[in-house]
Amino acid sequence: MKLDSFLFRKISQSFQEFSKYSQKSVGKAEAMQRKKDFDLNNYLRVFHAFDTYFYSLADISTLSIVDAGGPIEQFTGYTKEEVIRRGYSLMLSIHHLKDTIRATRGGTKYFKYLYAQAPEKRPYIKVNRTLDLICKNGKTLFVLAQSIPVLFNEHMEPIYMLNIYSDISNLQPSRQYSHYLIDNSDAEHPKKISLFDKNDYSDCFQAAVSPSEMRVLELVAQGHDSKLIADKLFISEHTVRTHRKNILKKMDCNNMTEVVRKALVEGWL
Repeated sequence: MKLDSFLFRKISQSFQEFSKYSQKSVGKAEAMQRKKDFDLNNYLRVFHAFDTYFYSLADISTLSIVDAGGPIEQFTGYTKEEVIRRGYSLMLSIHHLKDTIRATRGGTKYFKYLYAQAPEKRPYIKVNRTLDLICKNGKTLFVLAQSIPVLFNEHMEPIYMLNIYSDISNLQPSRQYSHYLIDNSDAEHPKKISLFDKNDYSDCFQAAVSPSEMRVLELVAQGHDSKLIADKLFISEHTVRTHRKNILKKMDCNNMTEVVRKALVEGWL
């Protein structure tokens, strides 16, 4: 099985759970009137004071994009109309597959936390993540994505999520992935809670390499050479070199330093 088809299956499984929690407000009649009365500009004015950004407004009850704006085409190459028309399916074009899985699984954790809180606290709980965003021309931006619930139904189940994207490529050259929620429901005691634990993703990130290759990679990351790795694992140096060649091929890297860096950045080592 190719890695891509394996990850696509994981995405499908993760998205089913995500949609179960994110679409709780679907089908509620009074939500339609709330959507008509919603004024997006009231929220965008706040962000204009802080940063240059582009945005999308997601209707999570229908899993669609209802609006987009800012210099979105300048940053990504996609027009506002393309973003709205393609909606959530665009995620597969602008995200690496692993980041799509992270987004859906982390999003599920966010909604579980949100619904565990008192209804009056939910408007003050947002979620942030950093990720590689793939532009239409193939260029990659490292962005901070902030997702804020901005419209709720009468049961305080979110309908609209405002997604704010800022290019932080120059601020974080290491491009370390992160995913966390911020709970500001108690202004004096705000909470920052991580939604990313690499152990939750071992079924995805280690799909490309075998358990034996993974053990070799872990020792390479610790700075051990092939001879020492062979001694530690009670295998021959030839076997170690074979594992290293296979890892390079599977991970599409030129050397082990590049593999280790990729593994650390992506969070599966």
